[in-house]
Amino acid sequence: MRVYSTPSSSYNPKYVLNAGILGTVVGGSAALGMNLHKVRSNEMTMEQALSNSLAKGAGAGVATAVGAAAASTISGGFMSVVVMAAAASSVVYLLNSVGKSGSEKVKSVSKKEESENV
Repeated sequence: MRVYSTPSSSYNPKYVLNAGILGTVVGGSAALGMNLHKVRSNEMTMEQALSNSLAKGAGAGVATAVGAAAASTISGGFMSVVVMAAAASSVVYLLNSVGKSGSEKVKSVSKKEESENV
């Protein structure tokens, strides 16, 4: 009887955690840099800028961690970069879809309340 080994699809949790932390710092910093321009031009308050930056940083961290986990299952090279980009992009797309539908619900509820109060 012949025994075949299966490829290992395990990943290093510490590597994934560190990638997620790095993604959070980089994503949040980039968002804050962009938001500070809006604060300076009075398009948003500092509190809004910080809140938005934290949310975008958290999303970037999750996307980076998922991408790192997916890429670590590939043996390396260019394909692991493609897998990481695809996985991270998918997570960002999903997070934006959920965020937009949630904000649309909030807007529709607030518009309904405004029309009832008029």
